[in-house]
Amino acid sequence: MSFSSIKHLSYLEPLAGPNPPVFELKTIQMETSCSANQSHRSDHYKIFYMVEGSGEYWVDFKSFAIEGAGIFFLSPGQVLTVDAEKLKRGFEITFDREFYCVETHGKEIACNGVLFNNMHRATFIALQQEENRSFQQLIQRMIEELERPGKAHRDMLDAYLRMFLIEALRKNEPETVIEHSEKEEGNRLVADFIALVDKHFRKIHAVSDYADRLFVSPKSIAKRLKVNGYPTPTEIIRERIVLEAKRDLRYTQKTVKEIAFDLGFDDPAYFTRYFKKSENDSPLAYRAAYLEN
Repeated sequence: MSFSSIKHLSYLEPLAGPNPPVFELKTIQMETSCSANQSHRSDHYKIFYMVEGSGEYWVDFKSFAIEGAGIFFLSPGQVLTVDAEKLKRGFEITFDREFYCVETHGKEIACNGVLFNNMHRATFIALQQEENRSFQQLIQRMIEELERPGKAHRDMLDAYLRMFLIEALRKNEPETVIEHSEKEEGNRLVADFIALVDKHFRKIHAVSDYADRLFVSPKSIAKRLKVNGYPTPTEIIRERIVLEAKRDLRYTQKTVKEIAFDLGFDDPAYFTRYFKKSENDSPLAYRAAYLEN
């Protein structure tokens, strides 16, 4: 059983072409006694805001337990799996890069690499009951704007989404300053590297190629990552590739050969060795173990 949507509102671009920008807001709800075992995977950015309830959730392969309220931030390709839940009330916000580009706007408010596009950081923020008010107010403003569009309709939705992200950043990292700072500048290389890996990992596997794109040396990247408590650049690239492989093995019917080619490997046998070095299992054994469980 999946989330049930009791209200679905969408932004409609005036005179839109064949691929209009996407911004949607759904009110989601389940019966008090319901449980779910459903995976949600999207090509868009998604925010799942659980206002009230409890449950066991997984983002990719990391588990989270909610008791009360919390917010999940999912980047394109990430998978939210619901093992069991008692969700009384919640909201789902969906948007794409055409509507709000996290890579561009994210640098202004430091959400790129913190809330989105970083598999190494938490994608869930737990909320105390008293912290719910500001998020619920922003959701209500989005609903009102979507139901009764006014002048500068898209700008208003863009502003509410931006405010929602800023509120989340303040809850996630109280010391975060939503302005450029010396600390932010020092950490930008980390965020830029991880974001670049997330964008190009299917085709680019060498640290030196990423360093060239960032106009720095591989040693500079490694040093900055180490200072901030991250793995080595090579390990980050490997983890991102293996993460996508695990998603495909679990949630698609692709063959190992297809997955290998999709991830930039010309030799499926080499991909199998690459995967096994990380997971201590071959891709086929990993898939079989998941299906058995």
